[in-house]
Amino acid sequence: MQIKDLDFLQPLVSGIWLAEGPDGSRVPHSNGFLLTGQRTVLIDAGIGEQRIRAIDARLPIDTLIISHSHPDHILAWHVLTDRELLLPVETPSSVEDMHLLGQRFATDPQDADYWTHAVADRLGIRPMRSPDGRFGHGDTLDLGGLQLQAIHAPGHLDDHYCFLETVTGTLFSIDIDFSGFGPWYGNPEGNIERFVKSVQVLRDLPFNRVCSSHKAPVAKSEAQTVFERYLKAFERQREQLYDLCRQKMTVDEIAKVSPYYRNRMPDSTLQRMFETQMIRKNLDLLLRDNRIVEEDGCFRWA
Repeated sequence: MQIKDLDFLQPLVSGIWLAEGPDGSRVPHSNGFLLTGQRTVLIDAGIGEQRIRAIDARLPIDTLIISHSHPDHILAWHVLTDRELLLPVETPSSVEDMHLLGQRFATDPQDADYWTHAVADRLGIRPMRSPDGRFGHGDTLDLGGLQLQAIHAPGHLDDHYCFLETVTGTLFSIDIDFSGFGPWYGNPEGNIERFVKSVQVLRDLPFNRVCSSHKAPVAKSEAQTVFERYLKAFERQREQLYDLCRQKMTVDEIAKVSPYYRNRMPDSTLQRMFETQMIRKNLDLLLRDNRIVEEDGCFRWA
């Protein structure tokens, strides 16, 4: 069999394939991107062990590029532990210890331990090894026939990168993903204003198609509409919170209402952790703009 016979692989343009993750690439999975120049490169390992092995058996993968250190992107990296591994310069050594990674993604020790158990252990994520190389903003990775420009796009996570393949004009927007949930910044590193700027930078790049980690590719003709809708989602998320502050509410009370997850996440502890982070970041901006006030831990309209 050849890679074209794999039903989860979709050719996008010469030398570039979308590798769809299980369950429609929903978390804890994500899309991967297979680049077949003189070197065979896989961007992210969120398609899972079985699909990576299926590709590798037909076309050996030379290099694994990790866009950022979220679990749905490093998920099955261990399958390619003996291949070249490239990480962002911003990725800290915490990826080499799942307990430290939990501390990075949580605000207190108890939540950090829970993250390690509920996410890393449950999904079987292995501690990463030291990379063979790192890339930074503006670096070009020469893949032989394909040229991958690295674009630092923080806000979602400090080490979040997108990539522009300059020969074909293919933009990999990674977790600037255009999902219906909207922008996700539910870790301590998440930053709404940096996230907005990252989206604006990507929107203004010269590209022919946009490929994200959790949705289908978007053609150039539709991209501007999709980008603008995604930018408006930041405002929608803030207004949802502002409406809840019509009456005095604490952060915990708002989290129980669950304006973002709508109490649909199966793991209520992880939902609380992530949603509380997003709530606090929006409250900070509403306070800064004098739209709300805080009184004894309660937030209300100014």
